This record gives sequence, structure tokens and C-alpha cells, in this order.
Amino acid sequence: MFEDIAPAKIGLEEWSRQFACVSDDLIRRYTYYGNNEWGIYLSPPATFMVYGARELKKLKYDNSLAALRLWGFTFNESERLFRARQNGMRVIATMGDLGTVPVIVMAFPSCIPFYPDCTWWTPFFNESTVLLDKASELGVPEASCFVRSSLAAFYKRAYFPKPEALFASTGASCDDYSALMQMVQDLGHDLTWLEIPYRRQRHEEDDPEEFCGTEQGYQYAARFDNYLANEYRRVWDKMRALTGNGDTAELKRSIRKANRLRRLVAKIKKTAGQASVAPFPALEMMVVEFGNLYGYGDIDEWTDIVEMVHNTVSERAAKGTGVLGPDAVPIAWITPTADPLLLNVAENLGARIVETEYVINQAHVEIDENIDPFLALARSFMNASLIGSTSERVRRIRDSVNQGRIKGVIISNMLGCSHCAMETRLIEEKLKDLPVLSIDVPAPMGITEQLRTRISAFMETLR
Repeated sequence: MFEDIAPAKIGLEEWSRQFACVSDDLIRRYTYYGNNEWGIYLSPPATFMVYGARELKKLKYDNSLAALRLWGFTFNESERLFRARQNGMRVIATMGDLGTVPVIVMAFPSCIPFYPDCTWWTPFFNESTVLLDKASELGVPEASCFVRSSLAAFYKRAYFPKPEALFASTGASCDDYSALMQMVQDLGHDLTWLEIPYRRQRHEEDDPEEFCGTEQGYQYAARFDNYLANEYRRVWDKMRALTGNGDTAELKRSIRKANRLRRLVAKIKKTAGQASVAPFPALEMMVVEFGNLYGYGDIDEWTDIVEMVHNTVSERAAKGTGVLGPDAVPIAWITPTADPLLLNVAENLGARIVETEYVINQAHVEIDENIDPFLALARSFMNASLIGSTSERVRRIRDSVNQGRIKGVIISNMLGCSHCAMETRLIEEKLKDLPVLSIDVPAPMGITEQLRTRISAFMETLR
């Protein structure tokens, strides 16, 4: 049935009508953790609106089978984590590093990584301030990043099971989240801390032999390779003590899986960005990008979903069909928006997002499969978005500008988020020859007509 449907963005009612034609055999075909009894996740998005994700009634979704699997799988994650715990699996919290520690965790049998960080989307999907209000009660000021909702989720113990291990990043990482993780520790959780080094560029007076570079051209002190590799060995030792296992051959296998996923996503981004019309919506593309962090806790099933997304995008691009009009204006989006509805709003007003900087560059870099795995993880992470200079962070955007691929940039800021406050004006300066719109993402249910008007005026200017 999906082969006969023209690409489009549809709402919950249309999805429910379309889903009524999906066969029971197809629904049973896709499962998480390979379990045919309780692992079925293929559901219409309206299911999750009924469960509490009220913003879903405002969103528009891609109408492909790939998108249906994507939404059913990602919104099933909380249930999936509790199922994992009920069935004797170990649920491991990986916090702040965004993309590397889960590769280690997945090398251990029956260990499921997840990111409490991603709870920051929950208040927006749920159109609720419950988590944000609880965070305030726990001592986090309202003028703080929305990631504070993860602290409340730890306190409430209703959004994910209590992790058996927690790995937390500090140093050259998100200041706001490092502070929150200390408060999580105060709740009685035992955290293993990782120190993230700062990727300083080589100065003229520095000895060139003491510096090296990443494949993407970022320079850093060579000693950080071994330093960060040792930090990852500490994660490995902690997991080995927890599980009684520890075969580095499995770590190499986990790296290969991560690389396969990263290559697929790179192909999707390239194909989608170069297509004559947008073959896939920005909202689903953001979900695909963030899947690189940890495969949403089941990397095998998620990779299969992304393979289907890749096939869908490739087929549409080859046919010249898509979900937006050919006159949509190509732009870049910098910093992930805490409110996913803003991506819909921008597309509705004529934007086509062809380049992104969602602070997760480290999760898009392939990991070297031919060297010591811990050293390989360290070198891949040295490409991270937030551990170096602003000019390095926006280099890909700058390159897209030079190639004429984008006509403007939207930066979505979060009130109280330290890197937004420090970097937004710097980013504008680095991209000063291009129209840039900086917007503050309001609290849940806070998107006003004034904000829509600002985006609309920006798009009209670009046209």
C-alpha cells in the first residue's frame, strides 16, 4: 500500500486512516530486542498522543512506512527501557558525551545504553511543565536550560528505570548538564565521571610535533589521544566489573555497528540535501541524526529502520518527488530545538533545512576500525561540536555557504543554556555575510504568533 502513496506530510487523523490499511502481518514483522511477544512497536502516532504526547496533534509527519517505524520505535523507548529491566537486561545511563560511551556499553551482552539528556524534549511533546516545575523545586532556577527536566525524571523514576551504572561527562562539556549531573549524584546515584579535554587550536609558538589533527581538520594537543583513551578504558573496566564480561573483540564489533549506522545517516543527509525537492521532513531527519548517539537502545533494529529511511529518501530523490515544494528556501539550522514543532513551523513558512549543526558532530564521524579501539573512540570524539572554537563548530555551515547550498541560517537558543549565551553572537559574526535569524525557544506551549511572524519575515527576506 505504501508504494502507491505520493510523498506528503500528514496529521494524526490521516495517519490513523492510513494505518487502518496496514496488515497484521506487517505489524508483527517489526519488533525490538527481537521479541515477537511484547516487542511490537508499529503503531500510529496518535497512540502516543493518547499516552500523553499531546503536541503530536499539532505536528505533521512523513507518510512513509519508514517514518511510521521511526515514530513507533522512538516513542516506544520508555516502555522499551522498562521491558529491558524486567527481562534481566542492564540499563546504563550515558550522560553528556553524546555519542561515544554507548559504543562501549553496547559491547557488553544485554546492556542497554540510553541518554537521560534526551528527556529535554519530553515537556514539549507532552505539553506539560511537570518536569520543569519539579526541577525548580529541586533547586534548578527557571532561567536554566530545558535539559533540567532530566533531573526531575531521575527524581520521579517514572520515565526510565533506575540505571545500574551512570557515566557522566565533565570538563569541556555542557556546563548546564554537568551541574545537573552533580545534582543527580546528590539524589543517591553513583556516577562514573569522564573528563573531556578542550580542543585548542595550535598557536604559532606551539611545537607542531605536539599537535595532531582529525580527519575533519580540527587541531588538538596530541597527548589528548591517550588521555581520552584512558578515560574510555575506565568505562570499560567499570562495565567489566558490573557484568563479569569484557571481550575487546566485541568492542570492535560494536564500533563496526556504529560505523554502519553513521555511514547510512551520512548518505541520507547527502542525498536529501542534494535532491531537487526535499525528500524527507526536517523533523524526521532530526530524529534520524540523534539516533547516531545510541541507536535508541536497540542499534540493530534502529539501523534496519534507518536503512528503510535511506531507501525511501533515495527513491524519492531519484524520482524528483518529496514533501516540500520546489521553491522551499534551503537553510541551515544551528543547535537542536527543544520544541520539535519549530521545525514544522519553519517548513510551513517555506524553509527547507539542508544543513544542520545539532552539537553532535562527534556522532557523525566514523571510528577507525584498524587501530586500538579505545584510541579510535578518543580520536573520533575529538571532532565533537562543543569542545573547540566556534569557528570550528560552524565550519561545515561555512563550507555550505561557500558552495551556495544554503541561503540563510536559523539559530535556536535556549534561555539559560550556557553555550547558547556564549556562542550565538560569535556564530552570527562567523556567518556575517549570510542572513542569520536567532530565536529563543519558549517554554512548552509558548510558540506565539510573534515568533511565527519573525520566522515568516526571515523567509520572505531570503526569497
